[in-house]
Amino acid sequence: MNTSRRTIVRVVLGFISLAIAAFWVWALFFPPKQSVAKVSDVAWTERAVVVCENANIRRNDLADTRRIEDVGEGALAERADLIDRATDIIDSMLDELEATAPAVGDDRRLVETWIGYYRTLMSDRRDYTDVLRSGDNPPFPESVIDGSPISEYINDFTVANRMRPCSAPADLAV
Repeated sequence: MNTSRRTIVRVVLGFISLAIAAFWVWALFFPPKQSVAKVSDVAWTERAVVVCENANIRRNDLADTRRIEDVGEGALAERADLIDRATDIIDSMLDELEATAPAVGDDRRLVETWIGYYRTLMSDRRDYTDVLRSGDNPPFPESVIDGSPISEYINDFTVANRMRPCSAPADLAV
């Protein structure tokens, strides 16, 4: 290979290396700050936080800190009843959030998707309580989207919209 050809190859490889380095600098330090899950109706997110905080207070009142082994016969059915009561509270919370959701546009679509994910998680909880009542006590199996637990999608939305009290319940987490 002659010298001028080697120089051209070196220059091309140098530009490619610089382009890759520039991309990674941008990706790590200067990515767009706008989340794809961000709702522009800040008033709705603020109302949602209040609704979720109230629901969390009601759910916390149901807390049973006893170990399942210490409860005795019927412990799994009792646990299932508590989970169903907590799920009822969350369902009511979702109904209220849905009733006040933004009416049109991207905000509406984002909130509907988030509530849909949440309702799927609530259905998972109902299925789980059926398993508990049958006498089995497996880990809680939540639905998965693209290889990730559905609660991650729920929580990504709540983080993007500063609605942490509306995060997916972790009361069944292992």
